[in-house]
Amino acid sequence: MLLLSAGFPPDARQVFIARALEYSGAAAFPIAILAVWMPFAALPWQKAAARALQVCAGISAATIIGFVWWRSLTQGEMTRLTTWNAGIVLALGAVLTLRRRFTPLAVYVPSLAIVAALSGTALIMMPRESGGLLAGLAAHLIVLMVLCTFLLFARFRLADRFIRYALRILLAALWAGFLAAVTTAPTTWEVVHRAASPSAVHAFMLVLSVNALLFSIAFVDERVGRTVNRWLFRAPDYRRETRALAARLRDLDDETKIAATVEEAACRSLELSKARLTLAGRGSPLPLLEGEIVERAGEVLIPVATGGRITHQLLVAPGSTRPGLVSSDVDYLRAIAALYGNRMDALAHERDAIERQSREAVLLQQVTEAELRALRAQINPHFLFNSLNTVADLIVRDPVRAETMTLRLASVFRHVLAHSSRPLTTVREEIDFLRAYLNIEEARFGDRLRVEISVAFEAAGDEVPSLILQPLVENALKHGLGPKPGRGHLSISVTQESGLLQLRVEDDGVGIGGRRDLPGVGLANVRERLTTLYQERASVVMEEREGGGCRVTVLIPRNQAVME
Repeated sequence: MLLLSAGFPPDARQVFIARALEYSGAAAFPIAILAVWMPFAALPWQKAAARALQVCAGISAATIIGFVWWRSLTQGEMTRLTTWNAGIVLALGAVLTLRRRFTPLAVYVPSLAIVAALSGTALIMMPRESGGLLAGLAAHLIVLMVLCTFLLFARFRLADRFIRYALRILLAALWAGFLAAVTTAPTTWEVVHRAASPSAVHAFMLVLSVNALLFSIAFVDERVGRTVNRWLFRAPDYRRETRALAARLRDLDDETKIAATVEEAACRSLELSKARLTLAGRGSPLPLLEGEIVERAGEVLIPVATGGRITHQLLVAPGSTRPGLVSSDVDYLRAIAALYGNRMDALAHERDAIERQSREAVLLQQVTEAELRALRAQINPHFLFNSLNTVADLIVRDPVRAETMTLRLASVFRHVLAHSSRPLTTVREEIDFLRAYLNIEEARFGDRLRVEISVAFEAAGDEVPSLILQPLVENALKHGLGPKPGRGHLSISVTQESGLLQLRVEDDGVGIGGRRDLPGVGLANVRERLTTLYQERASVVMEEREGGGCRVTVLIPRNQAVME
């Protein structure tokens, strides 16, 4: 029409190319409509028939396009041929694929209108000349078909952005036209020519108008966008909805209630017929990937990541009374799916923190009890009584040594009190405590006790549970070396082995079989504390030593966080 209006003759090559493109598009038009209808074929035979119809539509379109470009038919014949082809193909496609039960209303109604408009146009364009009222009716039916086609294709995923940018371009064009009209109006030129410097005044007015229009288009564009989303796509304020949902989820600590809140928010905000959170993989032939969207038979699956992997999926169904989901709707669903995943992660962290705090409380209680036992039982009244008697005897015989022993005894109790709130200490501090403790014991045993302590240099800074070695050393002295006549040897070593810290206490005393009572309390205390700190990653083993005596070996993971 533009070419003819510009004065080109009807038989011009440019007009022929434009008309050929028009009829080629009309011939291929049914293929696009069938592609929209294909997902709504429910039964296997319907799907097979729809695919066969698509192939036939492609063949017929190729045939018509060949007739068009080879100029085999007149314009009237081409109009009737393309109309009848589209009407027959789409009527068959509607019968095969469209069922009111499975087809959304936003697809079903425009599709029926397209088929009705094409059928009416085809009936009017029978092999006879139609004019007057019938010709006008046929033209209006074509316009109706085009409008319904736009409504049908406007429901694709990026429809909101497509329409949004189209309106933005339209606004820019209107503003540009208004600017051109203002700057070229006779009144504007009269004002400009009256100035002392017309060109400068005109440039100033142009710059001022451009800036004013740029500012105003940004102001209008935002409101037009909100109006279109609210009126055409019925979209709520998703940012506000997301914030409100996040605030509600923060107050929930039950997984079922969290899922129900997310499902309710999706249904209410988007007017969905169904929204359900399920385990990942249900209803999808392949595992979902993060950010992926899967559509099937009118339903949409949105993956949900928790703990760094896809564990759930949000399944939503728009329903027959709601238009299809567009990009802003899907972005909102992604946002609430992310909120669900974040809340589940936070809930897991909260539970871990509570469990960790509970374990820490148990640990602190055990440490306190161990410290009290060190004061009352392990460093028992006999030890204190004997130490004080030794001090009293030394005061007469060797006052300097008595003072040294008193200081060592004070150092032992000071260490216990200083570590009352510390579940862990370094190997170096633990060995320093044992030295002070053994110095007192050496004063009691005299020449009968020989102590050897060996600590690997790389293990000195590693952390171990406080007072972990003292019960083992006391057991060795009391039950192994105490009953043994003559001299005894006590060996304490700390080494590293395959990522583990090895603490070993050995004596050449009477051995396990020669002991009157087994050291169950101290060893049980050590085992219980190691289990609380490291679960199954630590161990303690008591065994007979080659050549006589007893060996206790403790294995602890090196430099790992406890209570994980």
